[in-house]
Amino acid sequence: MVNSMDPVHIEQTANTTHVALEATLGIQDAHVLHEKLGTVLTAAKTVVMDGSRVERLDAAVMQVLASFARSARERGLALSWRSPSPVLQQAVRVLGFESILGMTS
Repeated sequence: MVNSMDPVHIEQTANTTHVALEATLGIQDAHVLHEKLGTVLTAAKTVVMDGSRVERLDAAVMQVLASFARSARERGLALSWRSPSPVLQQAVRVLGFESILGMTS
């Protein structure tokens, strides 16, 4: 089954890009998520990731998020998280991605 929803919603303001992740993010979303987050790398100085809706995600999506976070840091972009859901927080802890994603407490 193919997910017809966009895995992410992106909004630009003056110097900030707001990225809202959808509730369900599976391997079928990884490619589109990677492409869309790639556009964010060239369009912003500050990135605010909203993970409040995330209810389910898999390892492929976590790899895309980790790659994005690394690339953002390498480009000198400020990356922060707004209200990561308990599911997202748990996945980050289990995989040991706290520092990679910038979700250290």
